[in-house]
Amino acid sequence: MKTAVNTATAPTLALAMADFKEITKARLAISVVFSSLAGYLLGAPQIEVVSLLLLAFGGYCMVGASNVYNQIIEKDLDALMKRTENRPIPSGRMSVNKALIIAILLTVLGIVSLYVLNPKTAMFGAISIFLYTSCYTPLKTKTPLAVFVGAIIELFLLC
Repeated sequence: MKTAVNTATAPTLALAMADFKEITKARLAISVVFSSLAGYLLGAPQIEVVSLLLLAFGGYCMVGASNVYNQIIEKDLDALMKRTENRPIPSGRMSVNKALIIAILLTVLGIVSLYVLNPKTAMFGAISIFLYTSCYTPLKTKTPLAVFVGAIIELFLLC
């Protein structure tokens, strides 16, 4: 039997989860995690389930955090474009403060998870968030060359 509390909580939780998936760009994050896992499976001399889980969780957190920071930075621009006006922040479903808490939490969880896996991996993850938010995001509204900046950042991180 449904109670008033259960009925009110279910849609709210479903909406919160939908907003979380949207603000972290879950499909994009999962594709990056998939690529990371494929690289691990191809290169690891021995497969360790704990390492796979840390990589998947930490990777999702880092990509998700980057996407949240990006949407915080571009909230005003997102509100002007039809394609992005319904994102959680410009639509008013999520405050900037709440998004910032999510981004910081994901950053910390991601760095800790990747650090347990490998300290250098955590360092490169942190550098990638910094470069993505401080170089690529501001440049993409100014010049198409931002794509090359993003590619250079990715090349740097692959080394």
